[in-house]
Amino acid sequence: MDDGSGADVRVLHVDDEPSLTDLVSIYLEREAGDVDLSVSTSNSGADALERLRQEQVDCVVSDYDMPDIDGLEFLRAVRSEHPDLPFILFTGKGSEEVARDAFRVGATDYMQKDTGTDQYTVLANRVVNAVSQYRAKAASERYGTAIEVLDSGVYSLDSSGRFTSADGVFCELTGYDREAIIGREFADLAAESDDEIRAAFERVVAPDAPDTERFETVLSPGPAYPHDDDLLCEGHLALRPTEDDEPAVIGTLQDVTERRRRRNRLRYETRLKDAVLDTSTSLMSAETDEIGTKIEWTLQSVGEVADLDRCSVYLYDDETNVAALMHDWRGGDPREHPARVALEDARWLVERLHRFENVRLHRVSDLPPEASDTKRVLTDAETGGFVAVPMVSKWALVGFVVFDVVETSRSWTDTEVDLLRSVANNVTHTLARQRRERELQRQNDRLEEFASVVSHDLRNPLNVAKGFVELAREEDDVAYLDRALDGVTRMDTLLNDVLKLARQGRKVGETRSVAIENVAERAWKAVDTGDDAVLVVEDGLGSTQADQGRFQQAFENLFRNAVEHGSTGNQTTSGDAVEHGSTGRRDAPGDASEDGASKDAADDLTVRVGPTETGFYVADDGPGIPVDERDTVFEHGHTTSESGTGFGLSIVESIVEAHGWDIEVTAPEPDLGGARFEFDIGGVRSEVEPRFSLSDD
Repeated sequence: MDDGSGADVRVLHVDDEPSLTDLVSIYLEREAGDVDLSVSTSNSGADALERLRQEQVDCVVSDYDMPDIDGLEFLRAVRSEHPDLPFILFTGKGSEEVARDAFRVGATDYMQKDTGTDQYTVLANRVVNAVSQYRAKAASERYGTAIEVLDSGVYSLDSSGRFTSADGVFCELTGYDREAIIGREFADLAAESDDEIRAAFERVVAPDAPDTERFETVLSPGPAYPHDDDLLCEGHLALRPTEDDEPAVIGTLQDVTERRRRRNRLRYETRLKDAVLDTSTSLMSAETDEIGTKIEWTLQSVGEVADLDRCSVYLYDDETNVAALMHDWRGGDPREHPARVALEDARWLVERLHRFENVRLHRVSDLPPEASDTKRVLTDAETGGFVAVPMVSKWALVGFVVFDVVETSRSWTDTEVDLLRSVANNVTHTLARQRRERELQRQNDRLEEFASVVSHDLRNPLNVAKGFVELAREEDDVAYLDRALDGVTRMDTLLNDVLKLARQGRKVGETRSVAIENVAERAWKAVDTGDDAVLVVEDGLGSTQADQGRFQQAFENLFRNAVEHGSTGNQTTSGDAVEHGSTGRRDAPGDASEDGASKDAADDLTVRVGPTETGFYVADDGPGIPVDERDTVFEHGHTTSESGTGFGLSIVESIVEAHGWDIEVTAPEPDLGGARFEFDIGGVRSEVEPRFSLSDD
């Protein structure tokens, strides 16, 4: 980077706080790596503008909130004199509106101040990258101008506008042999209207004509032209003197097709940048319950501007190595992306995403031979050109976003891919915020519930205990102490359940593959089920990733809930089921009523655990749960048992949610007629930990 005049990169840092400018200067110069970076400082916008006029500066880093002029006013002043100079707004008092305005005025980058020193490493990297891109662009423009001059074709026309000569550059540029065009009118080569060429020629040969005349036209290229499309050209004509005073014209011609492509590309990238800014503002301001809608609106907005066919957000589970489709948008009616992508099915792609790389392909056929697995997945989804960008949080891959076109090729510029990566970053941050806000709401709800327990549920047994202790003291009768002990025991049970929720909440520890049948059997042995209760475990339960201790606790609470609510009903066991506990009587099963209550009664209780398509169920032949109470049984304090605390099923729900599963009360089993709880352990939910690393831990 060094241009021979000192440091590689010269930075002007503008901030009204002198101690901060000194600190930032030290860290920027230290954290710039191999780049020789020097920082000069200024404490006001006016002084900084004067420094820019007198000193050579490669990049400006400016605060927003300053006393004389704010950062945006300062940026406008800089842009009036230095249209392309890298400018980074580095502020602690900004907002999404400030960021949006900064980019519209012409900021190169925007970064909010944070605590800690790691931010200065990020800032140094952004400064170096911005200066590198600025210098590369300037060099490209200088080089391009030189090439344009070298690539100009030269020709001459007679007084009627016919070719009298043409050099080799002109012939190579247009694809015509010299002999094929000598004597032809230049206007005959126009692919569309020849008005531009004729008008320019007439103006340049007219009396009092200008020295030169410029025109732009589309030519129909000759047979040797190497491209398929028409030729957009820019030409200049000038009158030249001749010996016989006949008017003659000399001209130059340049191919500006690529220039038009660059201009169109710049306009497109500007529209895409605006769309990314608009959607980022919308995501940042989205309420928790509207985030899903805002994410899909983001995908649609970006997809329509970028002329894509599909955009999809996948969240990745590093325990099962499976990514699940959470949000998507499709333009028109193309085929959907797959609902789930396993590492084994797309290893080449997922491994690169794990390295936080952007993956882009012009067409699926460009994949290397070792990517046959990924090629198969993309081909099945009818993918043409695509970009896949990682979603990264806390230095962990939490998902990825796929942008693609169907069955056609597509080229992607660096700027375009960077903007699509910004979309993925915005979605990642928004999902993380949603999870944090939901967790905070759950914590607040638990606090309110705990306060209710302390103020009401604990006060009642406390009053009972105090009342009977007073009676024992007044009447000198220790028999009252047994009644007081009942109140103390009730308080102890309530406190234990409350503490379980308070300490464990919806978190799980280390997970591993566990056999569901084994966990259920251990839980049954850990619960006092009496002599008349029987556990029936069906075949085919399989295994799942779980925190074994908390998983067993969920089973224990369900079994204890079944026992506490008594036994009514019976069943005939399946031939391949395994029974645990007392066998009791085995009569024909009674008919279950609509609300889950069995019509025939017996003294024993049967609890059955069996498989479902997406998990397993736990059912019993007890009194069941009425239909109108099935949505409320998991609420804290809900119980129909005089000895129950109302926290058992709430703890079960907390454990289920911590694993990323779902649980619901469903219609009773026909042969049992009691309560039935169904676990869905195949679902994927974005806000859950630890299946997705969107945590602050």
